[in-house]
This record gives sequence, structure tokens and C-alpha cells, in this order.
Amino acid sequence: MITFFLLFLFSIFEVTISVAYTCDRQSRCGCSKRSSVIISKIINGEPVSLSHSWGWMASLRRNDQHQCGASLITTSHVITAAHCVKHIESLSQLSLNFDTRNKSNIGQLRNISHVYIHPEYDQRSFTNDIAILRLDKPVDLNNSNVALLCLPSKSDFNLEKAEYPPIGENLIAIGWGTTDPYTRIPTDILQQVTIRAIDQNEFACYDIIYDTKVQFCAGLLESRKDTCQGDSGGPLMLFKKGIWVLAGVTSYGSVCANPNTAGVYTRIARYVSYIRETIKNDYPSISNTARLELINLLSSSANILYQKSMIQFYFLWLFILYRKFFE
Repeated sequence: MITFFLLFLFSIFEVTISVAYTCDRQSRCGCSKRSSVIISKIINGEPVSLSHSWGWMASLRRNDQHQCGASLITTSHVITAAHCVKHIESLSQLSLNFDTRNKSNIGQLRNISHVYIHPEYDQRSFTNDIAILRLDKPVDLNNSNVALLCLPSKSDFNLEKAEYPPIGENLIAIGWGTTDPYTRIPTDILQQVTIRAIDQNEFACYDIIYDTKVQFCAGLLESRKDTCQGDSGGPLMLFKKGIWVLAGVTSYGSVCANPNTAGVYTRIARYVSYIRETIKNDYPSISNTARLELINLLSSSANILYQKSMIQFYFLWLFILYRKFFE
């Protein structure tokens, strides 16, 4: 009878377990100014209780409103989801807000000078749902609480032999997305949640995933823990060898936080070479707005040149007529 009563209580209340992660402060990436404390109890996650726990997290804003999450990987580049920036009309619409737990507060605000959307991004299947954004000026790491997130090291995985992140591995998702699956209103305070990588053959995964080479599923099938609208583009992180590693980018899902459902994430391990090559070849370029201004300038110059040519042709024609009839 006592056993039955205890099982009944466990079925009603969640058991809360606090897990402390202590990162290597000597690492150039993957360690914030403050160690993070994760409560394994975003939807059915928890607010980030300590400021500066996730120094690489940025709010990608469109017209000054939170749109998606993004992760700082160099002082001048962030990674987000391609679908977050695919239909932007002008880069002047976008900005990134760093160094804040409350998205309504302004920390280090940066504009975006260039967007690199993966050339094979498919907006129907969300395959290759990854984009790299270059900031208009580097963020300050010396006198702030901003930090860099690590990319997976090629020495830590072999995708021909095993999945990365490993199936069943605990992963941390963070974001300002809605905490209610029936509303699209994002939360003000950054949320965090512990979920796990799910086997692609699980019922909750294989029905919604399109390409298991570049995508993977994560969630807690027995619980209501998940990412949701507004979390897109944010990081799904793995704690490995004392540092935080970007394992996935939040891409899409079906219904947020329903039992036996999962979210789908871009598998960053497949893109390490692409990311490094893109950043290596990154070069100064003009923004969409500046490009439009340049096109207008060239059009105006062309019109002026055309008008001058017509005037010259007119005088040449008059000169020919004069020679023909008066000489």
C-alpha cells in the first residue's frame, strides 16, 4: 500500500534533481563567466536563474523584436537557423542582442553586415537549416560577460561509425521561445531545459525527420520538455571534456512538448568544415540596403550617361546637316 502511494505521488510530482556543470575557464570557448547550474526538471523547462550562464547566447531581432536565437562562435560571427533569415528584405531589419538574460534589456547590440545561408537549404524539409551571420563590429570579450561557444572537434566524432551527439546523451537547449504551446508570445527571461538525443528509428522521430545525416531528434518522450516557437536558431549544447559544445541548432517540431513527440535539430557535426571554410573566406561586403543604394546610383549614372550621349548625337546630326546643305 505504501509502495502504491509513493508511485502515485511520483506520477503527480516531478522529482527535481540539480546538476552542476563546472567548465574549464582556461578554454578559449565553451565556458562562460559563470558556471551553469541545470535543474533537470522553453516548455516545462526553467528560467536561467544566474545571469551570464550562457555568454554566447544572442537574441536575433527583426525590427527590434525577438525573432530567433543565435550562438556566438567567433567575436564576429554567430550561427542560427537559415529559416530565421531566409526572407529578410534588408539587413537593416536585423540586429543581435548579447549579454542579457532578459531579452527586453539591451546588452551589447550589433547590426549584421552579411548573411551566409547554406546554399543547399531546403525550406520545405528544413534540411541544411543553418546560417552564419557576420556582425558589423566584433563583440567585446574582455570587459563583458560575453563568451564563445565551441564547435564540435573532429577528433571527438566519426559520423560514419556513430551518431553525434550520441543517442541518449543529455543536451541543454536554451531560448526565449514561448513557454505555452498554445501561444506564440516569447518569454522575457531566458529559459533552459535538459533533453536527450533520440534514436532516428523512434516513432516520435522517424515520422517527422527528413534527412538523418544532417538532422537529428531530441526531447524527452516520457515528459513535456521541448523547445518551441521563438527558440529556433538557438543552440542545443553538449557538455564534453569540461566545455560546452554546439551539437545542434533548433530547427522545427510538430506540437511543442507533447509526450511522445520530439524536436528536430540541425546536426552541427556535419557542418564543421563548412562553417570553418565560410568564416575563413569571409570578406567585407555591402549590406542589402547599401547594395540597393549602389544599384540606384548606377542607374542614375546610366541615365545621365544616356542623356549626354543623346545630346552629343543631336549636335553631331546637326553638324552633318549643316555640312550637307551649307557647304
